[in-house]
Amino acid sequence: MNRGPAAWHRITVGLVGLLLLLVGVSAVLWRTDVAPVHEWVNRIDQGWAARTADTGWWPVLLVVVVVVAVVWGWRLIATTVRPGKVDDLLLDGSDLSGTLTVAPKLIASAVGEDLARAPALDRVVARATDDRGRKIVRLTVTAEPSHDYAEIASVVGDAVEDIRDAVDGADIHVQAFVNLENRQR
Repeated sequence: MNRGPAAWHRITVGLVGLLLLLVGVSAVLWRTDVAPVHEWVNRIDQGWAARTADTGWWPVLLVVVVVVAVVWGWRLIATTVRPGKVDDLLLDGSDLSGTLTVAPKLIASAVGEDLARAPALDRVVARATDDRGRKIVRLTVTAEPSHDYAEIASVVGDAVEDIRDAVDGADIHVQAFVNLENRQR
């Protein structure tokens, strides 16, 4: 998740958690007759809601609360529906006559298909993602441990270098993960 949405989610969880903690501790302290809390709860005016509803500012406050809740909720939903989508890259060589752009997901897909043909690799996953504000092409390959690591690293390293050469100067990072696993039979 990107930095902005991650911070938004943390703030939301923190506020909800703090509110629940406050209500829970207050309820326990009130039920155990702790003097200051029990007195504060007994001093609460139960008719305040009816009097507040008759005031002129109450509908305005209610509208503000509803708008804030809708915007807040929409941002939370929007950040979970479309996480990590990477925009097109602007490549070096772009000038006033036009721009050269490429979709990182197309690069990842092409490299993934190319790596899948390597006999040493059992499974290849190549994805373009936006991880906390960094555009990344992430390659994850799985191979049996019977293959030499140097052989696997050579194939994957060549693919990483090909990506770096293709997008030289663009703001994108390349990661490669190698998993050595026994094949489940």
